[in-house]
Amino acid sequence: PPPPFGPSPARDKPPILARSPGSAWRKVVGEMADYLSTGGIRSPDILVNTPRSGGQPGSREELYLEGYGRAFNEKMTYSVGLTYGLGLLSGGFYGALLGVRQGGATSKLFLNSVLNSCTRYGPALGNQSAIITMFYVSFHGLISMIRGEEDVANAAAAGTMAGAFYKVAGRSWQPMAKYAAVSGMAFTGLDTLARNGYI
Repeated sequence: PPPPFGPSPARDKPPILARSPGSAWRKVVGEMADYLSTGGIRSPDILVNTPRSGGQPGSREELYLEGYGRAFNEKMTYSVGLTYGLGLLSGGFYGALLGVRQGGATSKLFLNSVLNSCTRYGPALGNQSAIITMFYVSFHGLISMIRGEEDVANAAAAGTMAGAFYKVAGRSWQPMAKYAAVSGMAFTGLDTLARNGYI
């Protein structure tokens, strides 16, 4: 036996070096075989036997996009970001068409015309869409709370009220009616697409 205070080869080596190289090599070969046959490496037993947290969604139906805005702040963030992006792209595309139509005497003037039209209509429509969407989400939550139901009728009513509220300070009722009609149809369509999982 080794002396009590003398060097011990098994004790002085780190745990990873104390193992035999043959066992480590067999483990690597086994993991590679799992990867080649299944496309992945088998999880360690400590991860497989670990109980999952109760806060994780148990099925696809419990995920956020399937429920479409179960929480007010989630629906506000998702909807405002979506409509701002759509408004920015739509306004920029419309501005590009106007810039191409206006044209320019030289290539630099033509490019300047297109860029000016894009930056004029794109951010304007994006900001307008985002503000109306904020009103829509607020009205939608209020209507859902009062009715106690979650259906397309809430989206139609909230969209119409949001468009009308956006132009309520106007001097005429005609712009308010136009915005109410367009907003109601737009949000009804977006709500239907979101419920069916297309967006």
